[in-house]
Amino acid sequence: MAAFGSRYETNARLAGVLSHFYVISVPENVSPGVQHLSPNLEMMVVFNFGPPVCFSFADADIGGHTIDRIGILGPLRKMMNYALPPGADLLILPFILDGFYRFLPLSPDRLQEAGAQEHAQRLEDIWHMLAAIPEPGKRIAALTDYLLLHIPPSEAATRPMLDNVAAIHDPRLNPVKVIAEKYGLSERTVQLRFRKYVGYSPKELLRFLRFKQVLSAILGQPGKKVHWLDLVVQYGYHDQSHLIKDFKYYTGISPQQFIQLNEEGSFCTGRD
Repeated sequence: MAAFGSRYETNARLAGVLSHFYVISVPENVSPGVQHLSPNLEMMVVFNFGPPVCFSFADADIGGHTIDRIGILGPLRKMMNYALPPGADLLILPFILDGFYRFLPLSPDRLQEAGAQEHAQRLEDIWHMLAAIPEPGKRIAALTDYLLLHIPPSEAATRPMLDNVAAIHDPRLNPVKVIAEKYGLSERTVQLRFRKYVGYSPKELLRFLRFKQVLSAILGQPGKKVHWLDLVVQYGYHDQSHLIKDFKYYTGISPQQFIQLNEEGSFCTGRD
């Protein structure tokens, strides 16, 4: 994917909104085939200026979902599989924390239920603005100006969460208890705020962070034999079947199939 994808850093004032911008540009005479994106719990908005892009999740066949011009995806709980056609031209916005909620005042947790119809015209206006700018760097500059002008500050209720990001992403801690005790909130209140602003529960995050550590350990030693029992012990899984269950949950495939995808170079962590 690195051959067709380019990462662009964000303006410092958008640091709490987006992790980066990602551009995918495929020449007209090239067909890259199927690519795979790691689950990451992020919300993503995809602006597509080329042919439709088909995708699926986990082990489902590609073709059930299509991004024509605008796609809203997430929280990305499963591995995403997508087929890039010749001439693909995509600009991807990976939101972090409450960034998506600030971009579209819509809870990620309600996206499947409510959809984003009330914001469709705004998204279309952004698409048309960007489609008129063919050069990726200038597109991103125009979008940055738009975001800086239109994205509001975080709501006050998010501050306990945003001020404790380190604790939230520490798999050894229970972020609900840390935040509840520190700010005198009920654990239920903390849980509801997580779902409203980021679209997932703290319990789900802890499970994902452990799995993410396993992926990082595997990806950090390319070409080396993976000692699965060592990973089971190191990251606190009950046994090897417990680890396999998480692989199937997040990717839809077995650990060995994941290793093969990675060796083929078609797997992306979303940070590349």
